[in-house]
Amino acid sequence: MHYLEVSLELPKDFDSPITATTLKTQLISAVKQLLGTKGAAYKVDILKFNSIEQSFILRCTSKHYVRLRAALTVAHSFEGVPCIYHIIRASPNLLSFTANSRTYTH
Repeated sequence: MHYLEVSLELPKDFDSPITATTLKTQLISAVKQLLGTKGAAYKVDILKFNSIEQSFILRCTSKHYVRLRAALTVAHSFEGVPCIYHIIRASPNLLSFTANSRTYTH
């Protein structure tokens, strides 16, 4: 399995509430847009979702990790509104998300 910590950047005037269900639908749509219906069948789970910060942690199989990451990189809309998916961290180990080496102080 692979895990990705992702944040979603939307225009400031976007006021529709984002739920985990809407997010999953849009993720599947992004994968389908790049990889077709076969890609839409890939198993992607949202493990954690923060609607205020618009960030989430995804889980996918290691086999489909590169394809999912590519789909998020080229995705350009969320419910018809321009968006950017920022991949903050990616790891085959979920435990590595508990600490951030960039902000760790000794």
